[in-house]
Amino acid sequence: MDSKFEHIEENGIKYFVHPKDSIFAGMKIRENPEEAFENAIKRGMKNPDDWMYMYSEKNKDYFKNYYTRNYKSFPQFGMKEKVKNRFKER
Repeated sequence: MDSKFEHIEENGIKYFVHPKDSIFAGMKIRENPEEAFENAIKRGMKNPDDWMYMYSEKNKDYFKNYYTRNYKSFPQFGMKEKVKNRFKER
């Protein structure tokens, strides 16, 4: 990503944020979109190959379907859920 982007971390998730002079000002993009897909699949996403990650906002990840162009969002796991899930995996 371009160095104009601000890097932030919220609830353990790293994002790129569009600069203030951009038409997308304030929009957050995950540094690691695979995490957004992992989260969405755990939350019920079907056919992940049919979706592309677009952005994150208000603790939700937004995806766009390649074929229908429809958007769908999935809530992000909070820090408590992430820790709880890590212990379940062990």
